[in-house]
Amino acid sequence: MKKEVKIGVFDSGIGGLTVLHECVKRAPHDSFYYYGDNANAPYGGKSREEITGLVFHALTKLQRLGIDAAVLACNTATAVCAEEMRSKFPFPVIGMEPAVKPAGERCENVLVLATPRTAESERLQTLIAHSPNCRFTVYPAAGLAGAIEKKFLFGERLTLSDHLPEGTFDGVVLGCTHYSYLKGEISKFYGAPVFDGNEGTARRLISVLSMRGIGTADHQKTQDLDDGLKKKHKNRVHFVGKNGKMNEILYKSEQMFL
Repeated sequence: MKKEVKIGVFDSGIGGLTVLHECVKRAPHDSFYYYGDNANAPYGGKSREEITGLVFHALTKLQRLGIDAAVLACNTATAVCAEEMRSKFPFPVIGMEPAVKPAGERCENVLVLATPRTAESERLQTLIAHSPNCRFTVYPAAGLAGAIEKKFLFGERLTLSDHLPEGTFDGVVLGCTHYSYLKGEISKFYGAPVFDGNEGTARRLISVLSMRGIGTADHQKTQDLDDGLKKKHKNRVHFVGKNGKMNEILYKSEQMFL
């Protein structure tokens, strides 16, 4: 099997960094290439055609780097064009799904926060239909992803209550990777557990690599990396695109792990 594995991770902006963090814990010896399209973030209010074109452009850039697999660390991109991207590229494309299933198994009345494009997607409705014993309220938080992008990159003020609906829920699903930066705050706002798809996506990546015989087959279950391995692995994560340096600074800071 191939010794060096290159994995591309794409998001409309900074949200995918939270997914990248989960992936590297499971594949600390692989190389990652992160492409954040911050200049066009967020994607949630764009047309299907525009989103598809932007994602195709990003994956084409990652393909030129010789990646073995790509992670669409963006719920909106996955909902709009994951299947189409799989038909256009030779490497596996792992999508991002809102954690509706685990929320439905543990809760009875769940709020699903999502971008407008994800909220209206057939993919999300299919996921919800598979949990008939749980009541789901889907809320398109139109400006939240953009506000989080500006908060963490440029220090702009964000008042969370301006973006969240009132109500009582026993669980909240985060249908956008940007929202994971405020996971604790959202949980506190509703007094309920919060579910995101980051860990499940990372597990799916490792499963696909193993099934396809990609890499050295030394991927392990999630474990806390010691300081030496953390430092070594940060040198195996590369940031590409116009905003690569900006994403790298945030990734190497402690903000995303609060």
